[in-house]
Amino acid sequence: MLSEDRKAIIEAEERFRHGLKVKLEAEAASLKSGLNHLEEEVKQVEKKFSAKLMEFLNSSVGMWFLSSIVITGGAAALQQIQHQYEAEQKNKAQLIDYQFEIGNRIQNMKYFLRHAKTVGDAKSALSSVFKSKFPLSPILENQSLSALYFNLYQLIDGADKDKSKRAIEVVLDLEDAEVSLQSQKNDQVLSIADKERLSKLVSDIENLYIKGAGQ
Repeated sequence: MLSEDRKAIIEAEERFRHGLKVKLEAEAASLKSGLNHLEEEVKQVEKKFSAKLMEFLNSSVGMWFLSSIVITGGAAALQQIQHQYEAEQKNKAQLIDYQFEIGNRIQNMKYFLRHAKTVGDAKSALSSVFKSKFPLSPILENQSLSALYFNLYQLIDGADKDKSKRAIEVVLDLEDAEVSLQSQKNDQVLSIADKERLSKLVSDIENLYIKGAGQ
């Protein structure tokens, strides 16, 4: 059996729990009532604001605001999108021009080097490094291959940008090789070693050729 002291403690705990429950329920009801009241006030404010906003927009000042700020802003955004689209199309057209010009020069060098027998033949084959033998674009005719790759580098990104950078380095090596031929006579027989060295440089450039640059 429970002692009188233990019973008193249990009864006190029960009274405390009951009192706490009543207090919490009262506070919850009060809070809910306050929230409902606040919600009603917010709705009233929203209604008043909407009414004032419509009144303002229907006024002469409001109409001016719509025409000069909202509509003008939309037109400016549309114009910006149009300019961006035009710039992208221009860049794409330039990419295609560079792509075909570079590819054309690589194939020309490969062909003429393959049939080169003398130093003069090799010089003629490598002339495409500095100027197009059969230009596809008059604008790009007198640009060196390294300049073409540099301009291409400005218009691309990602892995293609890295390939273009490495191609520039190989092209510079090819330019140095072409310059070294200038000290030799044109009718001198092109050595097998020189032919293989030059052909390898051209092949290295071809392997770095960005086939999808304009796509």
